[in-house]
Amino acid sequence: MKLRYWLFAAALAVTATQARAQGFSDTSIGVRDQEFVANVGGEKGSRDVNKVIFNVGHFDVWDYGTNFFNVDALLSNPNEPALNSTGGSTEFYAVYRAQLSPDKLFGISTKFGPISAINFEIGGDLESENTAFAPNKKLFVAGPNFHFDLGPGFLNVGVHISKEWNHNGFSDCPTACGVGGPVSFDPAPEAEFVWFYSLKGLTGLPLDFKGFMNVVGPKGKDGFGNQTYTEILARPELSLDVGSLAFNKPHKPDIYLAVELWEHKFGNSDKVSGSEQVAPTIGIEIHF
Repeated sequence: MKLRYWLFAAALAVTATQARAQGFSDTSIGVRDQEFVANVGGEKGSRDVNKVIFNVGHFDVWDYGTNFFNVDALLSNPNEPALNSTGGSTEFYAVYRAQLSPDKLFGISTKFGPISAINFEIGGDLESENTAFAPNKKLFVAGPNFHFDLGPGFLNVGVHISKEWNHNGFSDCPTACGVGGPVSFDPAPEAEFVWFYSLKGLTGLPLDFKGFMNVVGPKGKDGFGNQTYTEILARPELSLDVGSLAFNKPHKPDIYLAVELWEHKFGNSDKVSGSEQVAPTIGIEIHF
């Protein structure tokens, strides 16, 4: 039951100012290496999976809102094996988020206090992996998104209702046992935090601090009949614009260091092996 994160909708934009400019578009490709990824419930290397991840991302601003999508291809080492194989698994994870602006649609102002805009956000995730567990995630989210202007950066807070469907390949008796096979989780509250802050004014370097945090409330029982727990996933990142620094070509490339922190991974109890994760990550991406 994968929960992924690529919610960098605005963070993929070069700056917060550009991200709000009508007609702005940003597309990126990248690769990252992630160590010590947790394989939930995995007896072999439950906290020691290495993943090499290729991704394509896109963000654009149109007349009445924004669009964001990202596709990851995740290649694991043998500590997360493919079904009937001694080699590592392959996973694909896609995310889409759209925001509609009431200000632009109806000519009103949703700005008040520290909030510069309130948009309506809708989207979903799709995921599949060729492990024995055979996850096949479908996630739908919808709700308001609050934008906070931080001067050289921003904070976006999405407050959503979410609904997830998935699959559990470890049980072959969904009818007799009431577990395994297709899994339909209960609707759950979800919050998505995305931030971007330029550190150039402090460091003199084209250095950015950005990232996200997702919080998903309990979503009923999982495919084994166990109660799920509140899940927290955070990924703070420091990104250096090497293109600007060395080649006078902004964001061609960026290199970054991040750490992925996960509590109650996929909603599992902390008593389940691999349900907590601290995964350092190094990556490179090019923006077009």
